Amino acid sequence: MPPESAIGILDGLRREVERGAVRTRNGLRLISGAQFAPPHPTPSDVIWSSGKCQVRRYRRGSPARLHPPVLCYLGLVGQPYVFDLYKDGSIVQMLMDSGFDAYVLDWGIADEQDVENTLETYLQDYFPRALDAVCVESGCGDVTAFAYCMGAVMTVHALAAKPELPVRSVVSLAAPFDWSDLGAYVNAVREGKVDLEELLDASGNLPGALVRESFKRRKPTADIVNYANLWQHLWDDQYVEGYQAIGRFLHDHIPLPGATARQVVQQWIKDNGFVTDTLRLGGRPASLANVRIPMLAVIAEHDDIAPVAATIALADVLPNSTVDVLRVNSGHVSLFAGRKAVKDVMPEVFSWIEGRSEEAHESTRTGGHESRNKKTRR
Repeated sequence: MPPESAIGILDGLRREVERGAVRTRNGLRLISGAQFAPPHPTPSDVIWSSGKCQVRRYRRGSPARLHPPVLCYLGLVGQPYVFDLYKDGSIVQMLMDSGFDAYVLDWGIADEQDVENTLETYLQDYFPRALDAVCVESGCGDVTAFAYCMGAVMTVHALAAKPELPVRSVVSLAAPFDWSDLGAYVNAVREGKVDLEELLDASGNLPGALVRESFKRRKPTADIVNYANLWQHLWDDQYVEGYQAIGRFLHDHIPLPGATARQVVQQWIKDNGFVTDTLRLGGRPASLANVRIPMLAVIAEHDDIAPVAATIALADVLPNSTVDVLRVNSGHVSLFAGRKAVKDVMPEVFSWIEGRSEEAHESTRTGGHESRNKKTRR
């Protein structure tokens, strides 16, 4: 009988051979376009739309236990399916499992017809109507905003201009509020070294590819590291599923309307309007002192897109709002799009939301299969 050390070596070799075979299979499947992570795995219904903007309600198997509902959204340059990336990493599914009614706001993909869309278009037209639609659908008087990156920045700007919006509390995920140092691209625009007008495409919008490239410049070796990690874990179907889903999102940035881009450059970047409290909306001042609802600032310690100094500034710019800070050992995307988020980050975030929610009354409990005003299903 061979010694135990030899048996251990043989078992290790056998395991590595088996993994090698799976690596080859999965690698060929990836190259051929196989879907390890089909997009939008959670069923939903469109309950409101206007132009390209729409709100989806995700179907629950049982009535929501907690009110108000949670409305998830990001900014204008990313795809909202990030909240429903893959089966075991879906934010909307986790929200529903925690007892909430989950909705997602999709701003739509801008094209030449949207070149004149401004911050007012989104924050004074679409946003209030989307909130009202969720309130009507859920039977609640307000919502919890679950906003990622630019989405949270837009939310604070909107509330500064109209604090009576039906938002009970806000979760701000990896959102920059101090724009004084967000990397070479943003700094060059602020310093006048790059003219925004020269970056706009033929339609008059800021191309999504340019946004993606500006993010990549913050961490130029990211692709190499990701490919190395993929090879190491290519035998693990769950890892490949997450890799494909997150990769799809990271490479799927969309155009920013030209008129909105001009306002962002002037108010957010050049004026650093959140720090200097000089924001405007609809031709009027939007004072941050108007914001009085509770906020949770989720800070990713290893964020290469919205660094800690930029995101933690939320606690300083809102003089009349209670801002709780949750610092996590994570990056900008892995903050809530990886398996660590499922185990560690999201339970803490959901606990914070629940602390500002209440048990749903029987008269207002509704299941996802009984949504009013259905338009389309997924």
